Amino acid sequence: MKIFKLLPKTALVMALTFSLISGLFAQSAEEGKTLFQANCTSCHAINDKVVGPALKDVHKRREEAWLVKWIKNSQKLIASGDAVAVQLYKENNESPMTAFENLSDNQIKSIIAYVKAESEAPAATAAVAATTPGNVPPSEDGNDLSSSINWLLLLIGVLLLGVIRYVFIILGRISDIQGKPAINWNSVNAVLMLVFVVVGLIAGTWEFIVHGKLTYFNEGPASAHGVEYDNMFMITLIITGIVFIITQILLFWYGFKYKSDGKRKALYYADNHKLELWWTAVPAVVLTVLVIRGLITWSHMTAKTEPNTRNVEIFAYQFGWNARHAGADNKLGKHDFRQVGKVNALGVDTADVNAYDDIIVNELHLEVNEPVEFAFRAKDVIHSAYFPHFRAQMNVVPGLPTRFHFTPTVTTAEMRTKKNDSNFDYILLCNKICGGAHYRMKMKVVVDTKEDYQKWLKSQPVLVAGKSANAPVAMN
Repeated sequence: MKIFKLLPKTALVMALTFSLISGLFAQSAEEGKTLFQANCTSCHAINDKVVGPALKDVHKRREEAWLVKWIKNSQKLIASGDAVAVQLYKENNESPMTAFENLSDNQIKSIIAYVKAESEAPAATAAVAATTPGNVPPSEDGNDLSSSINWLLLLIGVLLLGVIRYVFIILGRISDIQGKPAINWNSVNAVLMLVFVVVGLIAGTWEFIVHGKLTYFNEGPASAHGVEYDNMFMITLIITGIVFIITQILLFWYGFKYKSDGKRKALYYADNHKLELWWTAVPAVVLTVLVIRGLITWSHMTAKTEPNTRNVEIFAYQFGWNARHAGADNKLGKHDFRQVGKVNALGVDTADVNAYDDIIVNELHLEVNEPVEFAFRAKDVIHSAYFPHFRAQMNVVPGLPTRFHFTPTVTTAEMRTKKNDSNFDYILLCNKICGGAHYRMKMKVVVDTKEDYQKWLKSQPVLVAGKSANAPVAMN
């Protein structure tokens, strides 16, 4: 009866094996989630069509080996004559999918594992929801409780408008009977003007005090020029704020003071040259000083940089970002817009010796206290590269290269400590409404210490493996 003695051991081995496989799958799916969010969300979602089709159950429709090849370089697969690849290409208006040759096969398999896990999650969630006590079932026509409440609020609003209308009808008839207005609307409006300006100023003050701490300005700038930028912003805000408050108080006060009641008449000036001179000259001088100061700061950001300044290219597309770091030679290789998504994601010329050691990434890393020269280009429409924490922004225009530089001064770790937020990350956003998935268009930015930056840089694969640029220049 040796078989009965072996059963417990066999069961234990099977349990451990199952646990190990489940753990590896969970780990793979978790890694896949990170990779998916960094590389795929600009064009794809699990359940919804974004730019590309929804990915739900894609693992059931295609073999894993085929998916790996497709994600690596779809144009290469199409060029090989693969019937499925060619058909997909035609179905999606022959729009080339970005190549992800920088991802390993295992990383792509992790993304597929994540898509598989997410594809199966909704059904499981729905089953749990259906059997959980206390859930409010949807109505037969598909409307839930919130929709019913919305309809009720709409009905109340319509009834309220009807009541107000009849009140005004009654007041009109009373006025006709008395031969004079039942209500002196001039006096009512004059009082309402005072109420409005007082409530408005109190609400505005409250907004600054309570929600001002939620703005980027509350945490201070993370770049060298950001100090000057914030200073200019605050001076402009204070000057315009004082003028705004004074003019609004005067505007509403005079509306109250000179209400049409037949008791007071406003003094009318046909013209006053001295007054007109003052209110023209003073704003002109103040605005000129502010604009000139802004131009000086802007010229510093766009001026020629030192030869050893690090070079990074930011590439925008609907709806995501790529970054290309220059390698040891500190020179970015040439690119051809006609090869974007075909040769590689950015259309970089792999035959150019300066491109051999270029590094294409989906997460931007910067070294603290080291100036960075950014070159921007776009694949499709106008985007806007916005670094809110670094007080920097530049339009990214197809066919029109743009550039600026700044020096990060606060590492990600230091900012997390400063904000007491272990999950904080710098981000690059698009500040132009560039399409339906504009809100998804962002990229994580990490500011490292010198040691961490060099370590990260060395861990990244170069564009052309096995080759190196001639006469590399050591970075400071």
